[in-house]
Amino acid sequence: MGRQVTPRSGMRLTALTAAAVLAVTLSGPAGGRHLDARNAAAETEVITVDTGQQSGPLKKAGLGTLFGVATTPDTPAALADGSQVLLSQHQSRDGDTSYPSSTEAVAAKLRGTGVKMVARYNDLMGGWPYVWKGLDDWMGKVDSATRSIQKYKDVLHSVAPLNEPDNKLGPQAGSPFMTDPRVPGGTYDAKVNWLWTETVRRIRALDSSVKVMGPNYEHYNPWEAADRQPRMRDFLVNAKNTGTLPDIIGWHSLGPSPGDVPESLTRYYRPLEKELGISPRPVMIEEYGPGNGEFEGVPGTMIKHWAEFARYGVDSAAMGIYTNPGLLENTLRRTSDGLRPNGGWFTMNWFREMRGTQLAVSRWDTRHYQASDGVASWDPASRTVTVLAGGDDGDVDVRLLGLAARGLGPQVRVRVDYALWTTDPLAADRRPDRAGDPQSAPYNVYDKVLTLDGGGHLTVPVRRMERLNGYRITVQPVSAPSVHPGKYEAEDARGTSIVPHLGSDTAPASGRGYVGGIDRADSAVSFTVDVAETGIHVMTVRYANGTTGQASHSVTVGGERQGDVEYAPTGGWANSTMRTTTAHVVLKAGANTVTLAKGAGYAELDFIEVRPDTHRYEAENAAVTDAALRHFQWNEFPDYVGGIDRPTSAVEFAVDAPRAGAYLLDVGYANGLAGVADHVVTVDGTEAGRISYPSTGAWLGTDKQDAVERVASVRVTLREGTNHVRLTGGQGYAELDWASLRLT
Repeated sequence: MGRQVTPRSGMRLTALTAAAVLAVTLSGPAGGRHLDARNAAAETEVITVDTGQQSGPLKKAGLGTLFGVATTPDTPAALADGSQVLLSQHQSRDGDTSYPSSTEAVAAKLRGTGVKMVARYNDLMGGWPYVWKGLDDWMGKVDSATRSIQKYKDVLHSVAPLNEPDNKLGPQAGSPFMTDPRVPGGTYDAKVNWLWTETVRRIRALDSSVKVMGPNYEHYNPWEAADRQPRMRDFLVNAKNTGTLPDIIGWHSLGPSPGDVPESLTRYYRPLEKELGISPRPVMIEEYGPGNGEFEGVPGTMIKHWAEFARYGVDSAAMGIYTNPGLLENTLRRTSDGLRPNGGWFTMNWFREMRGTQLAVSRWDTRHYQASDGVASWDPASRTVTVLAGGDDGDVDVRLLGLAARGLGPQVRVRVDYALWTTDPLAADRRPDRAGDPQSAPYNVYDKVLTLDGGGHLTVPVRRMERLNGYRITVQPVSAPSVHPGKYEAEDARGTSIVPHLGSDTAPASGRGYVGGIDRADSAVSFTVDVAETGIHVMTVRYANGTTGQASHSVTVGGERQGDVEYAPTGGWANSTMRTTTAHVVLKAGANTVTLAKGAGYAELDFIEVRPDTHRYEAENAAVTDAALRHFQWNEFPDYVGGIDRPTSAVEFAVDAPRAGAYLLDVGYANGLAGVADHVVTVDGTEAGRISYPSTGAWLGTDKQDAVERVASVRVTLREGTNHVRLTGGQGYAELDWASLRLT
């Protein structure tokens, strides 16, 4: 078509002058990974960062987790320190370390880190809702807990005497709590307030220095029900009159809207403090976030909550748990090398590492709490503006005001990275919170020098943002770009019958430019890719497809065909918009020649990035027939498949093979009996042998969780692309945790 020989009408950007706009396109890999972008005609969202409006040190409210650290699994202290400032943990009786996410169990792990704990006394009652066993039982536990915390006051933030007391102590008529004659009060709330007073007095009699947080209601959306604001009012009046006001006011916010906390705080709680003559309390949201499958540990959703906490002065907050303890709120993944971080962890790490003062951030529509949002800081020591953004699909302009007034420019170094939240497009269960592969690092899209506009500002358009990913934009004085291992620029590769673009239309491109004109039968771009180990790798390709149809490039490695890279339309060419997609490739240790050649349609290339494949096909996310999804002890989510006990019981994995040929299928399993068990293996309906499972001596549902797990392997012959590998009940019994492919 010769599209690249002459400029495309109406699509060329102006040169990088003082009025230049940085057109950056950010996106995670495609292939079913939540690419419901906005309609091209939809209004572009705007996140405005005013560097002239600063409001003191960034508090980093939201960098907290409920039961995020545990001894089983053994949460690495360094990873906790890299992403957390606050933990809410089960309180233990003095000396009791039996529960792996209790304060006694994890306190030693936190020493030497910057992480502090909230000790939740109410969990000592046991049961759910809590089981009231009488006043003497409760006060004995309060005494024991308060003695216990003396040993780790250095890592203690505060104590929460009660947890969700608005409904978890037995409000129904005839409950042990309601009928206890030693707990006075004519209503449930009156009894709870009396219990609060007596408990706080007991704690402070033993330790007057410990900070107390409360009331810690499960629900404080005071506009929703007539009794919720009166309940908070009655609590505060009682606490003030009895000298038991909490040092920190706290409640839970478990709805989907990040706007619930500012609404409750600014329109209801703060006016109530003022009315009652109570000095403003620091605010803790001890559990936040919805259990809707797109929150816990998911980068974009977390950022929306952090933005509201920062905007309205919340002091601290911990995510509610809907997955499993010990995984730093769904931001760690089990691997053969222990727990490793995913994109959620790297997003929290970005927030943890932000320095300096908080900057004012405003959204395009303050009524739309599900829109993209951001949190920003100015570090005067390094003269760096950092913005974390995310939370919606579509186009977003990030406007940075007043950069020149901060002493930056006329040129600045702008770096854009994204933390990818992966999902498996082949899994039977593709809910986001079931996904999130471990990552070695965030992805870099852009790292180059740009010029501010005439007003000393800069606009960073983020095209095709994906709501599950997190994005970081840094602006700082001019310096050399970083080296990004595994990233290869198309303009630096060897091209055949292509058109390099290194001129004025390359503003959106990484590096020096991009490559177009891959239009002829012999057009190709060849990259020399160096990897440490032979194996399956993930190749991420940043591209543009300005047509309305699907495009592709054929992939060869060292001359061997390895499938195609598919390119969905991007709504423009590489001088205006780009996105990324992925493909699996098999590479040998050392140098490899990876060639992308003309396929169907037309696409332009910016760069490729190659990393080892870290994906495991989890059994609980596979297609399960006549078997049971089960969870490790103490966990909430399914972790493995058991009950594969009948000839009809099966787990079917959909796996992606980069090339046709032989592979080894590794399977994580447990066989708690003495003999050898096996499963029948079929590939796309054709029997391919059996996989044997020697005894592991125990099952997965013990207090050791997956520590008893072993790996069995079977050789399978796969065709290029998607294959369905089915493991069906055979002799004996085995539980399945995961499967993965590797080379023979």
